[in-house]
Amino acid sequence: MESLNYYLTKISKDLFIKNQSFEREKIKKSVNAIIEKLEIHFDDKIEDVIKFGSYTRGTILPRKYDENSDVDVMVMFNTSKHPEKTAETYRNNLMKFAEKYYPRSISYKDLPSVIIELRNIKFDLVPAVIIRRWFTDNIYIPDSKNTWQRTDPDGFNEILINANKKFSSIVKPIIRLLKYWNSQNAYPYDSYFFEQEIANMNFKGDSVETGFYYAIEHLGFSRNDSNEFRAKLNRLKSNKNKVIKLLEKGDKGKAKSQLHKIIPNIYLK
Repeated sequence: MESLNYYLTKISKDLFIKNQSFEREKIKKSVNAIIEKLEIHFDDKIEDVIKFGSYTRGTILPRKYDENSDVDVMVMFNTSKHPEKTAETYRNNLMKFAEKYYPRSISYKDLPSVIIELRNIKFDLVPAVIIRRWFTDNIYIPDSKNTWQRTDPDGFNEILINANKKFSSIVKPIIRLLKYWNSQNAYPYDSYFFEQEIANMNFKGDSVETGFYYAIEHLGFSRNDSNEFRAKLNRLKSNKNKVIKLLEKGDKGKAKSQLHKIIPNIYLK
């Protein structure tokens, strides 16, 4: 059977923001600048500023392929020196920070965070506190009801690293390919939970190509999902099946064209 493995692998590499690239350097500069401003503005009211999310996992897409690409920044407020406040108060404080230091940028609240949109990247500022429960310190961030929920900002990173190692470094490329599909289809999946679902799949013996097909086939929906969501997922699976059938017939050219009904051709000018 004909194969698109080399082609899909190449696309997945080009969906990675390469180290030392112009875009990576601009993002790093912006990240360092916002951390410095947060530390100056809040001083001892914060304990730490932590980068997390897809930026640290290597699954963030270039902005031109995903307009919602963002850098997650956890702002750890100091409750040992300052009384603990409500989740909404901390978000209000971050909103005031955004309006002061980035007055020409778009800033808004979006649970559990405050978003700052720069030209080259979005920042997702998440307020956090450490709360002691049963003799253990845990990190809490705002939930959908603007109260506190427990989180582990590095937990999924470890899961993904281990899965990627276990399956010969194909998991991150597959995630980037499917996040590209997700971004081009009005985000039927929440990006974080989408990555989790894919990372928990079994890619034993797969290449990037066969793992990509496997992941598509095993994406599911629940009874609460909308008809629009189901239609997008069914169309994705149908296009995947057509790609495979064309490859089985030996028509690699048509298979590649069919593939681009799943993920647009990034090499077209």
